[in-house]
Amino acid sequence: YRVSICKGPDCRRNGAERVAAAAQESVRELNLVGRCTLARGGCYGLCHRGANVVVREDRPRPPDPFRQEDFQLMGWEDEVHYGQMTPEGIRTVLAEHVGQGHPVEALKGPRED
Repeated sequence: YRVSICKGPDCRRNGAERVAAAAQESVRELNLVGRCTLARGGCYGLCHRGANVVVREDRPRPPDPFRQEDFQLMGWEDEVHYGQMTPEGIRTVLAEHVGQGHPVEALKGPRED
């Protein structure tokens, strides 16, 4: 999986730095190091829903240093947006979505408002 945590100004104001730190710690604690990659994404256009996190299966795609998917929702079938993420929420997402392959329905954010 690729787990992208928004680093836009609104998401940072809403705790994205704490979410990113909790994600790094949780990946180690939950033994998910080989199962996911953490990335800092750009703005997804859902600033009012921040801190925003997007989880996608990490599938082979053409290499791109500016990975477009880290800056917008792509509409891919395996893409899940989690809004209003907290450190506790990211731990749940990592344990259940990444660890067990089950998206966390209760934490999913709306695709658009």
